[in-house]
Amino acid sequence: MKTSPIKKSIIAMFGTFLVTGCVSLQSISLTPIPAKRTNQVSATTSKTVFLGFNFDNDYVDNLTDQLRAKCQDGYVKGILTKDEVTSYLIVFKRTITATGYCLKS
Repeated sequence: MKTSPIKKSIIAMFGTFLVTGCVSLQSISLTPIPAKRTNQVSATTSKTVFLGFNFDNDYVDNLTDQLRAKCQDGYVKGILTKDEVTSYLIVFKRTITATGYCLKS
């Protein structure tokens, strides 16, 4: 049994539609950048949500701890945070990235 070229085209377009994603940057923030910028540290956390319903933002809480762990005996300044959303039809992935500079006291 052969499949017609039209059916193959429809199946290919539907398959492409299912795996296509879109990324958008929701927000960005920046604290004052220090003069000494030698030791850069970064932390990332993400969460997958269904139909865009996000009932809590607890996944972001460990971001601060990650930055602290990478800058022991010091403090982080010049923090740049990015909130990105990648969407795949009905599933969305939120990714928060924080990058800063570790300064020793």
